[in-house]
Order: sequence, then structure tokens, then C-alpha cells
Amino acid sequence: MKPPWLRAFANSVLALSAADAVVSTLDALVQAASGVTWLSAPRSALAELALAALALSVPAMLATPRMPISVFVPLTLATFWLTFGAAPLPLWIPSYAGVEAARCLLQLAAVAVAFAVVRARNGGRGIWLGDAEPDQPAFTWRHSLRVAAGLATLGPVLVLGYGALSIATEIQVMSHGFVRVGLDGVSLDDRYYQRDGREIRLVGMMHIGDPERYRALTRSFARESTVVLAEGVSDEGGRLASSLHYGQAARAIGLAPQEDLESYLVEGEGPDAVAPEWPVVRRADIDASEFTPDTIETIRWASAVWEAEDLPTALRRVAEGAHELGPERSRAFFADVVDRRNEHLIGELERALGEYERVVVPWGALHLPGIEETVLSWGYVETSRVQHPLFAWSTVVAALF
Repeated sequence: MKPPWLRAFANSVLALSAADAVVSTLDALVQAASGVTWLSAPRSALAELALAALALSVPAMLATPRMPISVFVPLTLATFWLTFGAAPLPLWIPSYAGVEAARCLLQLAAVAVAFAVVRARNGGRGIWLGDAEPDQPAFTWRHSLRVAAGLATLGPVLVLGYGALSIATEIQVMSHGFVRVGLDGVSLDDRYYQRDGREIRLVGMMHIGDPERYRALTRSFARESTVVLAEGVSDEGGRLASSLHYGQAARAIGLAPQEDLESYLVEGEGPDAVAPEWPVVRRADIDASEFTPDTIETIRWASAVWEAEDLPTALRRVAEGAHELGPERSRAFFADVVDRRNEHLIGELERALGEYERVVVPWGALHLPGIEETVLSWGYVETSRVQHPLFAWSTVVAALF
């Protein structure tokens, strides 16, 4: 492989990738065995260097056929995939330690494959790129145009496709499967738990969906001696100025915002509307007065994003406020919006179990993993689960195009 500086660069990329894989594996093993994290800092530094080197290998492959595509494209794709979450791996492996172990093994395998390809190119002699490499011209238009065409056509597809896959994986992991994103659309998990003649239903919810499917799901709550603990932060002091409204964003993709549960239960319209005897709907959320000032400001910012009249305005508002949401403020926000409300909901759930045979909790899916953990700790046992379709991708596509 000529010139020597290109060979040195290519071998340096391989060496950094190998070092990153080995140190990552050692760090994972040391942490699993002893909890010691002293390798984390060098691991992080090596990972950044290896990622930067592989990113630089892409324009090098574009510029010259002497940078072997068969060696560096698979290694680059595997490294970027593992670096950016390795979706959908976390869906198949339930524990963080298991995912970490799998990522280390896959990283080692990707590096091993790259060295094996180099060895094959060398005729079975050595694992580094050297003078025995097949002679290639320094530059050809055909090669550069072919690589550029591949980047231009496959690059956006891979980025957008993997972005969608990562978001779907993150939603399912964070919600512990209470929201599921599939090829046909989004569905909600409805899980049943029983103990001593009492039943709890935890139903994952989202703020936007198909109104008829919301109605069908909500009407399944209509059983005797049933109370529904409804979500919805009150604002008696007017601290929020405006609440989060999802209508404009929902309608833009052919869906509708979730309405009050009572509206799905009534039969008929206007003065002739009749509310069923069961279920009883009880508000089980807190008031905005319990939120910190930072949380109030974050909710106002999110409301401004959702109420934006078009996508460019929404993106601009996201950019304007995102830099203020540092790690500390984000943790405080989730402590308010998720943990504090969950604590209140658990108290309401305990009270409802003393009054009714069945309690339904149709809350946002980020709340339900913590609630499920509490329910199981009380001795309740999951007896069944049902998936309810919320909306189909075909509806969204039809609205957009």
C-alpha cells in the first residue's frame, strides 16, 4: 500500500479500533468483577479517537482506491452502530450488563473481521496493511464517483432508518414495553395484576393517537366496581400560563390529541349524552404548584414547541431552549414530572384498592415502569397482557404526503 503515510494512517485506524475494543472489554470485565471504574477514562478517550479516525477514513476511501473499502466500511458501520446505541440490541437483552457484554463482543468481532480481511488481502501473511497490498492507482474518477454515489444514496437512508430504529428502541426500553413501536404502527400494553380478589390494570398511554382507538380502549374499562385513576396536572394557581396542547402537531400527522377519559365513555352528544355508571373516573395527579420554578419554565418551553405553527418554528424553539437543559436541570425536571407524580399516584392507588375491586391506571408510559415495580412489590402477580393498536403508520404517511 503506497504511499507510506497513507499506509501509516490506515494501520493507525486499525490499531486504534483494536485498542478501543480491547480496553472496552477490559473495562467491562473489571467493572463487572469489582465495580472499579479506573479504565473508564482511557476507554472514553480511545473510543473518541477511534471514532474520529474511522470518520476520517470515509473521505480517504472517497479520494483513493488505495484505502480498501472491504476493510474499513464494515468496521466503520459496526463501530458507529455500537457507539450510537446498538439498536435494537437493548430490546433483545434485558439487562444493561448483558447489553454491555454483547457490545464488547461485537466490537471485538468487527475488529477481528477487519484484520482477517487484511490478512486475506496479504495472501495470508500478516494482519497489517503493507507493500503486499494489490497495486492500485492513486486516483480514478470512476472509483470516487462510485463511492460518492453510494454515500449520497445509502447514507441518508441509513441515517434516517437507524435514527427511526433508535427512537423506537429508546421508547420501548424507557417505557419497559408499555409503548411498542412496530412496522405497522404504535400499540399500547395493557397489563393485568391480581391479588386477594383485587385487580390492577396498568395501561400505557400517549398524548396523540387515533381517536376511535382511544375510545375503544377507554370503553374496555367499563366494568362494575371499577375506578379509573386519570392523569392530568391541575393548575389552580395559573403557574403554567398555558398547558401542553398537542392538537396542532397531532393533526399535522393525521391523528388527534388524547381527550379527557370521560369524553370517550359517554354515549351520544350534547344534552342527550349519557355517562355510564361504571367506571368511576377519579383525578389522581398533582397540581402545578408542587413543581419547581425550573420545571415550570421547561414546561412552558415545551408548550411553545408543541404549539408552533410550522416545523421550522418548532425546530428554532427547540434550539433556543435545548442549551439550557443541562444534566442537572433535566434530572430535576424528571424528578418533578415523573417521580413526584408517581409518589402521589401510588397513594391514590392504595386508597382506591380499599374502595373498589378493580383499579385502572391509564397513564403516560414513562410513569408505568415505576408503578409496576411498586405493584409487584405489594405481592400482585401479572396474570395477562393485551396490546391495543393506537395508530398505524399508513395514517401518518397519508397525512404527510
